[in-house]
Amino acid sequence: MNIELKTTREPEDVATLIASSILKQLKSGQHVLFFATGGSSIYICTKISKILREYPDKNLVKNLTVTLTDERYGAVGHLDSNWQQLMDRGFCLPEAKCIPVLNGEEKDATVREWNNTLNQELMTKGYKIGVFGVGADGHTAGILPESPAIDSEDFACGYDTPTFSRITITSKTIEKLDEAAVWVQGIGKWPIVENLLKENIPINTQPTQILKKVPLLTIFSDYNAQ
Repeated sequence: MNIELKTTREPEDVATLIASSILKQLKSGQHVLFFATGGSSIYICTKISKILREYPDKNLVKNLTVTLTDERYGAVGHLDSNWQQLMDRGFCLPEAKCIPVLNGEEKDATVREWNNTLNQELMTKGYKIGVFGVGADGHTAGILPESPAIDSEDFACGYDTPTFSRITITSKTIEKLDEAAVWVQGIGKWPIVENLLKENIPINTQPTQILKKVPLLTIFSDYNAQ
């Protein structure tokens, strides 16, 4: 495990690192599976797509597969959909294989299909990388404290919360990643950064601790920035 803290307030720093890592792997002949995220990290993911889209060798991106860390269940294209918000903000990689979560089916069927897809993609793709945000409560992706996504034996999990009906990757999926970047901004989230760097907190209490199982983890934060 290699954890690095980069002190920054610039989301472009995250985009540059992840896009560079993806391109490095693609140039080496690897197939890459990229997990994009919504929420406060949407701009980062759209910037990553812009960097990749403008790379001169278009054939490289044909070996890239893109999916989500988590989604809000509903009709395809609904306003709270993470995938739709990414598309609306300019995420576009026409040469890549893109896998949205929502498919127009009822929730349980949607979760089963995405779980099966993730199972196949995680087994066949050479390098697995993701961008993650975190909440002040310690959640990451759609994995909330004490949620069933923490201990699930599947790669995808669906469950209801007071705000959204969520579909998310699970701890098991995160453990399959080779690299992850975490975007953590605001003094209210500094304890999360401290815990990632120094403490071992039970993942049921603070799901962000799962990210420590990723071999290469970079935290981008304004933590202690002057």
